[in-house]
Amino acid sequence: MAFVIKDRVKETTTTTGTGTVTLLGAVSGFEAFSAIGNTNTTYYAIVHQSADEWEVGIGTYTASGTTLARTTVLSSTNSDAAVDFAAGTKDVFVTYPADKAVYVSASPAFIDVSVGGALTGVSATFTNHVSVNSLAVVGATSIGGALSGVSATFSNHVSVNTLGVVGITSIGGSLVGTSATFGDHVSVSSFAATGIVSVGGSLVGTSATFGDHVSVSSMTVTGNVTATNFYGGGANLTGVQATSAALATNVSGGYAVLTSAQIRGDVSVGGILFVNATAGIGVGVAAPLAQVHIAQNAIADIVSLTDGTSVSISFQNGQNFSLTLAGNRTLESPNHAVPGQVGSIFIVQDGTGGRTLSYGANWEFPAASAPTLSTSVAAVDRLDYIVRTSTAVQSILSKEYS
Repeated sequence: MAFVIKDRVKETTTTTGTGTVTLLGAVSGFEAFSAIGNTNTTYYAIVHQSADEWEVGIGTYTASGTTLARTTVLSSTNSDAAVDFAAGTKDVFVTYPADKAVYVSASPAFIDVSVGGALTGVSATFTNHVSVNSLAVVGATSIGGALSGVSATFSNHVSVNTLGVVGITSIGGSLVGTSATFGDHVSVSSFAATGIVSVGGSLVGTSATFGDHVSVSSMTVTGNVTATNFYGGGANLTGVQATSAALATNVSGGYAVLTSAQIRGDVSVGGILFVNATAGIGVGVAAPLAQVHIAQNAIADIVSLTDGTSVSISFQNGQNFSLTLAGNRTLESPNHAVPGQVGSIFIVQDGTGGRTLSYGANWEFPAASAPTLSTSVAAVDRLDYIVRTSTAVQSILSKEYS
């Protein structure tokens, strides 16, 4: 037994009462119920030609005796129960009950939708949340509630309260919403979210606006990024034009390329901080008068050198150094000497005193004469230097500070 619906199936009957009706043959221009098939079921309607009696339901057709059993009544003039039909001719035909109908329009509107497979359409409007295995929409999509699914493809803009997609999401237009969670990578022309955004994979787009914090494995944006707060992890934030005064309060673990930014909080930069030659860095100064302009003090740590017969020094490790002599020593030519670096080396006699210090070939002194150290126990001399070339470090010794 199968359920069958056919077009233009219509017969008549004179059966009375509430039971099975005997069919009298097809009306001119219509097919008989034999088109439904023996023992198959179908939707039917019975309408009295002269009395106010009708009935819609699910019936079972039997070829032997050409009858239609009124198996399930869906609606009727008898309070949706079986009608006790009066004498007279009744029309019997295949119909499609309204409460069994599934219908869409060019722009279907749904209240609460759960789709086990794929949903594909021109455009869609949902007044409540949507759960779908995969969603492909050519036109505009508006979702009043949440969209939760495995993957989604939108060729036009999307407006949604919350969006949660486990798989790949591709949006040809703009995505505007309160919050969004993506389990995989997202490709979008423009992205705007007022709430929290979490992207398990990569976010690739033309422009993006975030009203709240963003958690993302990697993000590449060719246009503007506006964010109330940005917290960078192990990946990089690249190609960004800063349009918000509070774009970044903590950018760490990578590098940030900013056209302009005012940073009011702490900044930790794991890589290189590059400032354009025409720009400047102001620390406590809103309008720096030089490439670096500070309002208060600057500090360079004093790095201890390791004592030995030959004392090595790398200018890459610091600017200021200290060395306590426990014997007669040679201060080797410095490594990583970059022209322009300046600093001092504090040279301290140990508890014995009388230690001497000779110098590598790259150290230069006034009159080409290397200085002699103070010899008192615990005496402190200071060797001030400036790097002229990578192989010429001009120096001068000040003696007996203590």
